[in-house]
Amino acid sequence: MPDQKLSSLTLSGPPVSRWWGPFPELRRDTLGFFLRCQTYGDVVKLPMGLVIALLLRKRDAATYVLNHPADIKHVLVTNQDNYQKGMVPPVESRIFGLGVLHTERDLHHRQRRLFLPFFHGNHVTAYTDLITSQARDMVGGWEDGTTVDIEREMAHLTLSIIWRLLFGQEIGSESTIVREAIAVGQGLIKTQYDSLLASITPLWVPTKVHRTFNRGLHAMEAMIHRRIEERRTASERHDDLLGLLLAARDTDGGPLTHTEIRDQLVTFLLAGHETTANALTWTWLLLSQFRSVRARLTREIHEVLGDRLPTTADVPRLRYTKMVWEESIRLYPPAWSLHTRVGRAEDHLPSGAVLPPGAWVFICPWSVHRNARWFSDPNRFDPERFSEEAKRTHTPYSYIPFGAGGRRCLGESFAELEGLLILATVTSRFRLRLVDGQTILPDPVMTLRPKVPVKMIVQRLDAHESEPAVV
Repeated sequence: MPDQKLSSLTLSGPPVSRWWGPFPELRRDTLGFFLRCQTYGDVVKLPMGLVIALLLRKRDAATYVLNHPADIKHVLVTNQDNYQKGMVPPVESRIFGLGVLHTERDLHHRQRRLFLPFFHGNHVTAYTDLITSQARDMVGGWEDGTTVDIEREMAHLTLSIIWRLLFGQEIGSESTIVREAIAVGQGLIKTQYDSLLASITPLWVPTKVHRTFNRGLHAMEAMIHRRIEERRTASERHDDLLGLLLAARDTDGGPLTHTEIRDQLVTFLLAGHETTANALTWTWLLLSQFRSVRARLTREIHEVLGDRLPTTADVPRLRYTKMVWEESIRLYPPAWSLHTRVGRAEDHLPSGAVLPPGAWVFICPWSVHRNARWFSDPNRFDPERFSEEAKRTHTPYSYIPFGAGGRRCLGESFAELEGLLILATVTSRFRLRLVDGQTILPDPVMTLRPKVPVKMIVQRLDAHESEPAVV
């Protein structure tokens, strides 16, 4: 018999609305709400409210928030076959379709096997020259003392890189179309997660935000459809993701459909640049506030690179650069939450909690990474947490910026390489200083973005004193 104190009926959580469950609090302060959930135990029960219970015809409808790494490992890895992805808002389903981000079981496994070589091993390191040359071209357009919106700069840079990997060509005016479509889509996804009314309102209902979203998505899809059709009629083979998809065969030996190719391209286009752009933006913000970290980072990059661009061989030597990157995405994980999992059968978690069949399970890297049980003084920016010695003391699965198990992010290796190379290329030439008077807060939409533009002053290192040694 399970311990009744830990059954689903007796698990506790913060006060929520009787009718609307946690949604009013989530709309008010999403990130703060999940941090407060830490105080209610390893597994926190959030009743979904009478409205959801009535709609689902489920008397005890609840979401269970996991705060303990052992439980997280159990759900994502050990007993992952008991869980499937929960329903997503209509707009998210419309954007990603049956891309690898949303598929399940056999189809998901086949898709991962197809794409895995493209984002790992030697294939990834072959992208080094592309990444560094694009970063060099970006900073080549910066003038000493000017102010830039660093999130916009990073987004354009990472979008130009992923566009080349997908389509084998430079991005042009398409950049604005894609960025605008993403911004509207992200906001609408968050609205649908937070509001029952928004989530059940069909996208064809001509509200202002629906019209803007549909117009932007159609424009982005039209660009992708043109490239698919152009490539189908081309005689030469291309070594890019579109070429891989066109050459792929389904289980019956036939080519992938137009829609299947579209879904994968949109998934990688959005997921392949937005997350890294956000991670870099938060990293520049942190470096501008911690002078000693920035000084040490600059010294390492100058010692390793001198005046040249980084190469693949340099990456293992950029140890402190990697520590900065890992600590930054601990504090500001681009994937601040993982998709809700739904349990098929009753499950006994390592913490002792017993989840009922059909339980909705929620895992929030944002709050797990900022839990003092796993990281001392968790809100402090300290790259030393990720020295090789310190990492050996980490509680397994307390650090999950890319998820874990069979749904672990396919692009993890590529994202890390891209992040390190861009950090090294920019830091070797410029110092970025935050414009005074700004309040930069995170906005937990589909990814963790800044709520306002992050204005930074670029200072060319050869036009200023060398980065001082600060201890």
